[in-house]
Amino acid sequence: MSLPTSEPIPMPEEELPPARRRRMKRLVIPDGGVEQQQLLDELGRAATPGAEFYTSALLAGLVAGLGFLLDSPALVILAALLAPFMGPLMGVSLATIAGSMRFMAGSLGSLLIGAVIFLLTGSLAGWVARIFPPQSAAQAAYHLAITWPDLLLLVIGMVLSLVLLVRSTQQRPLVSSVAVAYTIYLPLAAAGYGLTSGIALAWEGGLLVFVGHLIVAGLAGTLTLVTLGLRPMRASSYLLTGVYALACLAGGLVFFLSSSTVVGAPAPLQVTVPAAAVPRPSATPQPLAAAAQAPSATYTLTQLPQPSPTLEPTHTLVPTKTPTITVTPEPTPVWARINAKGGNGAFIRSEARYDSLIVTSLLNGNVVEVLPDVLVADGVTWVKVRTADGREGWIVRSLLATATPAPNW
Repeated sequence: MSLPTSEPIPMPEEELPPARRRRMKRLVIPDGGVEQQQLLDELGRAATPGAEFYTSALLAGLVAGLGFLLDSPALVILAALLAPFMGPLMGVSLATIAGSMRFMAGSLGSLLIGAVIFLLTGSLAGWVARIFPPQSAAQAAYHLAITWPDLLLLVIGMVLSLVLLVRSTQQRPLVSSVAVAYTIYLPLAAAGYGLTSGIALAWEGGLLVFVGHLIVAGLAGTLTLVTLGLRPMRASSYLLTGVYALACLAGGLVFFLSSSTVVGAPAPLQVTVPAAAVPRPSATPQPLAAAAQAPSATYTLTQLPQPSPTLEPTHTLVPTKTPTITVTPEPTPVWARINAKGGNGAFIRSEARYDSLIVTSLLNGNVVEVLPDVLVADGVTWVKVRTADGREGWIVRSLLATATPAPNW
């Protein structure tokens, strides 16, 4: 007599066909609806954050703000290492597969609390920057724009984190989570720093980077789980995946349309010829035919009577003043490239000081014309430059690289 069961009794593995046995050994996710639900529950518990998530976020946010204040790449990387395990972001992908809007709301809530912590700590560092003006803000400026290396780092970190978490739900993949935290939370700290520091930074770009990276991470995580064998369980799963895909497509289209230059490529040189150097035709040129028809002048030689020779004083000719035309040689233009060794580019300011307005910002490799003006202020040497589009401003001399030194350097 057999006892009734609430679920079908699985067939022993040795009784399965050979092809199915090989398929089950290759699968990371158990093959079965009940087993998949159990695995999702285990993954959900591993991705649910605890109190250490918020304390780690506070510590990492403070270190990130200090890194932006000192413009130190080492401190910015240290902040990513101290960042909490990005379980809530992986929970967003798990909630998408399970179709659980409740778990989705909880994961997004924890993720946004961490985002607010980084935004506030970055704002605190910006207030300090008003008291102690920084020498440069290249690190903060780098995290306020979407770049291909950061997108690639985010996708790789998200895929590795979910693969390792699925293989072992008892051990959190902290190493790959650092890459995810670097691209998700550091732009928010840079946005807070740019908002309160008074430096001309596009701080709103950090918010756009956070939202864009969040959508890309959700899509990459969902596709990773599907590739591993977890199937979407509800219609809401397909709906959320479609929303991720459409948002990524729209954001990518805007990104391509808005980027008109290649990162790292020097701008083309534009030589402006002065108007005085261009020969202009005379207003009323004389036609050759009219000159040929003009009557020629007739000269008649008349012999004058020769005067008798008399002794007269000798007159000395006095030289007349002849204007001397002096040709002033123009100095040879000196060209230099932006070469900020500690960052991705440099700012060109309206005056030779760090708190002046920013005329423009150029990435490493862009070419500028070095003008003769050199100024030393507070132990820092500033030189005046002209960009390819004709804008002039001041830049720190150590951020330029020239083949030969410019005059007065």
